Amino acid sequence: MDDDERVLAERTLPEIVAYLRAIEDDEGADRLERQALRPQGQSLAAAILPTKYLRSGLVVGFVPNEGEQTRAIVDANTIEPEVDLKGRRVKVTLDQFFVQEYPGIGTHRILCEFAGRNQIADDIEELKFTLMVEAADRQPAAVIGKPIFMGLTIGEDGMNFRGQTVNICSRTDDLILDAINGDAFKGGLTLAATLQPALKPFVGLATNVVKAAIKRSLNMPVFKFDIGLDFNTRNLSARLRRGSYVIVQTSEAEWDWSRFSFAAQTRRVLRRADGQSLEANYFVIGIDDFAGEAARPAARPSRRPAAKSEQ
Repeated sequence: MDDDERVLAERTLPEIVAYLRAIEDDEGADRLERQALRPQGQSLAAAILPTKYLRSGLVVGFVPNEGEQTRAIVDANTIEPEVDLKGRRVKVTLDQFFVQEYPGIGTHRILCEFAGRNQIADDIEELKFTLMVEAADRQPAAVIGKPIFMGLTIGEDGMNFRGQTVNICSRTDDLILDAINGDAFKGGLTLAATLQPALKPFVGLATNVVKAAIKRSLNMPVFKFDIGLDFNTRNLSARLRRGSYVIVQTSEAEWDWSRFSFAAQTRRVLRRADGQSLEANYFVIGIDDFAGEAARPAARPSRRPAAKSEQ
């Protein structure tokens, strides 16, 4: 991995503090330095414990499409896959991006890159789509149902979905921002049922935009995820079915989804104990049928998750 591509949590404490001071987040830098000097140790792990954007792991929950306004969230590794999705075309949407805490002060500008693969006959198209969002700490970005991939064909082994976020603080990135805000990046990546030669230049443009942004000294990768969604019930991978996937940036060793619920109307994850928001950065990614896909005559399996919902 290129040194520039390391997320903030993979850097040394002096590097993190120097970055925070460079973007004028002196309060965050001071907090990390104080935490590192506490008696329990001077390790980086001790210093980043309270800092949400320095978590490098993830957990994935699943929420069904149907149900009450407040719905249970279950572990995506325990649900029953919908095997009728093999060979079908689906839409993948960004339904929520909640920012609990990001580096810097005020409103954050965050570059989001999503990647996947489109299975066309015996060939595969590499996919990338990029968008810029803005949000303050403890607030959601102003995106609901934002198209990412429209008409993605699911392979026999399911789908792979990857993403990363980059904190944008360099004020010299007008050309990069103009490219991302252009028409080509506004409506999601619409795919055809056949190979599209014009797709490779678009994917290359999206890739180069992100690489150029990362190389700016005041921009920083914050979170990366790589999730396989498949149909195998005998392994520990996340299963693929129609619904919403909650991807939480966290380093907690144990995670209990029964402590949380999903408010369908706002796409927010709430603590059951007090109804307050989950204190973490997280995405909600929707997967559903693509409107351009012809309906199949066979009845679709129930969308009800097989795992028991813990109320």
